[in-house]
Amino acid sequence: MDRPARRGLKLIAALLLGALTLPALAQSSNEDVHAAERARFGFGELRPGANGNDPDAPNAANTVEALVGSYTLPPLFESEAQRTPAAWPARREDLARLVEDNWVGRIPEVVEDFRIEWNKVPVVRADMLDYAEDAFVEDWKGRVIAPDGRSGPVVDATIYFPKSRENLPAFVSYTYVWPENFNLAALGGGDGPQPPDAIRMALDNGWAYVDYRPQMLQADNAAQMEEGVIGLARWPRERHDWGALRAWAWGASQLREELASDTRINGERISLTGHSRFGKGVLVAAAFDHAFHDAQVSSSGAGGAKLMRRDFGERWENLTGSGEFYWLTPQAMYFSTEERSVHDLPIDAHSLIALRAPRPLFITSGRADKGDSWVDPAGMWTAYAAAQPAWDLFGTPIPRSGMPVSESTEQAWYPLGWYQHGEGHVAWPAFDEFYRHAERYFED
Repeated sequence: MDRPARRGLKLIAALLLGALTLPALAQSSNEDVHAAERARFGFGELRPGANGNDPDAPNAANTVEALVGSYTLPPLFESEAQRTPAAWPARREDLARLVEDNWVGRIPEVVEDFRIEWNKVPVVRADMLDYAEDAFVEDWKGRVIAPDGRSGPVVDATIYFPKSRENLPAFVSYTYVWPENFNLAALGGGDGPQPPDAIRMALDNGWAYVDYRPQMLQADNAAQMEEGVIGLARWPRERHDWGALRAWAWGASQLREELASDTRINGERISLTGHSRFGKGVLVAAAFDHAFHDAQVSSSGAGGAKLMRRDFGERWENLTGSGEFYWLTPQAMYFSTEERSVHDLPIDAHSLIALRAPRPLFITSGRADKGDSWVDPAGMWTAYAAAQPAWDLFGTPIPRSGMPVSESTEQAWYPLGWYQHGEGHVAWPAFDEFYRHAERYFED
């Protein structure tokens, strides 16, 4: 998947946007599965996505605000009668079904009968020694078992429990499974601020830190889709079945439930964070599971918090191409055919965001001029603003003052919070503000 790379970050762009994934176990490729699903549902050839690397390409990505064009958003409410707290659950249910059917997919009914066998072991490894004095570290693996006895995918996490506290809030971080011997130090580019130790930051704040590895539940490619929880539920997929974003979210909810059963964890204070494609995944998890206390949705872009009707950066056609279609339901491809376009979507990102109301949610972004233009920060803020009326119903209106300048906390402390940090396509510069946001809404 093409994406502009800045400051020597071409490698991380490839990792974050699908060029590098876990080794495929199946003989089929992403392209094979994509072609098979297009044929299965009669979609034919699809329009190509935007080219983010070549500004002279016929399908070059737009990065000029004046060229975005006009669009009309589907309404959050179809009548004034729906604009009440009492009417919101029914309206939310309607929106949720539209989001499922056209964006993230439905979870097959058989999944309700899946069970998980957990194995939890203490961990003492060389890379854990820096935390051994202050934390108990455990590996948790939950093997997913279907009613007919088939199994394979796992809910996989490492948990760092601070020794000095009980009744802990928990910070669940969607975490990449990097290729073996991958040099993480190379991701920094060498000429910008270096990220803090996220585990140490959580421990110092008195939080448990949870590395959740969703790729172990559902691989981040189409070639292995059958081997994950999606295939365990049903294969091949039906037209409105779930994609990887929803599968990862399902796993996050199973992990949340298991964490909440641990006496060391405060089950009402389990929050999420995820960046880029995992920002998309976190938004989906938080939208459909209100038991998560809060969620940082970092630079999620297309398929996440970005309005897809805005022609800026990545387009819907990128999402439905062979590199990313497996994140979404097969029906999403329908809006990249000759007959339809993104303007025919019955919902947009503001609809997905609004599913979270009235629970806390924290949407963050980097700066377009520092490398985050592909995810369209202005498009994410516009979707954030368009979702605000769902929170307004519950007496928490947010000032309508336009998109704040980067590093402003003007809209950061509301239940639906927004914060744009001063760096590029990274998550960590917003961590401090996210802790403040989550702790602001802890109930006594």
